[in-house]
Formats: sequence, structure tokens, C-alpha cells
Amino acid sequence: MAASIRGPMVFDPVETLDLRRKRRCDQAAVALDRARHLPPQDRVLVEAVFRDGRPVAELAALIAADAGDAARATSVRGLRRRVRRLTARLLSREYAFVAEQLPDWSPTRRRVATACILHGRSIRDAAAELRLSLHTVRRHRAAIAELLEAWS
Repeated sequence: MAASIRGPMVFDPVETLDLRRKRRCDQAAVALDRARHLPPQDRVLVEAVFRDGRPVAELAALIAADAGDAARATSVRGLRRRVRRLTARLLSREYAFVAEQLPDWSPTRRRVATACILHGRSIRDAAAELRLSLHTVRRHRAAIAELLEAWS
């Protein structure tokens, strides 16, 4: 799905984040399409919820059974919160903009955008993971925000 985000692909955040409501088909389709940029564990979770229609409580029970220990077990509330955060990120204008513009950017900006925006890492975590200075990551992050502002 290569639809532009300027038109009908902007969603109401309150409606989007309420997991008790049935999602509109277009929201689920957009979330699934954009999920290809997520890390594998997040992508699998989004696909299970939106494509397969599995309840979060069932997924939390499966994760807890696979974990085997309490330290790695995931509560239903925690997993639901994670799905909400992922959904909000996937349906945001910033995520769509970065996913669309990513191939046109320099390698460093591409790596920073992928880590910070597409994968949801903090600037500090992205700097450590990419072995870049905090200043470099902040500078690229600010440049991306300016590009988004000019693009809107």
C-alpha cells in the first residue's frame, strides 16, 4: 500500500489507541503495511493482533508460557500498552514520512531515522547502538523534524 498520508490516512489518536474498539479496516491495513519497518519481535506482535485478530490476553499467555520464568513473562496490561505504543507510532505522520523518505537520505541519517523513529529507540539508546555521539544523533533527529515540518 503506497498511499499518501496527507489525505485520508490521518487517524484520530483517541480512536486509534482504544483497543476495546474494533479497528477500522483501513487503520489495520495501514498498520500492517508500515509494520515491515519494525524489528521482528514488534512486527510479529502487530501482525498477530491486526492480521490474525488474536486477543492481547492470549498473546500475553503465550509469551508467559514460552518465557518459563517470571522475569521474562509479560503481563496483559504491559503487552496491551506495548501494542498501543506500537500502533500510535505506526499511524503517526512522522513514521509515515520517514518510511517514505528513508531511501533518499544519507546513510547516517537513514540509520538514525530507523533507530529513533521506526524502531522507537531513545536518542541515547540509538547513539549507543549506532556508535554515534549524542550530538550527531540529536542533530539528525532535529533535521528530520524540520524536514517533516517543511513537508507538511
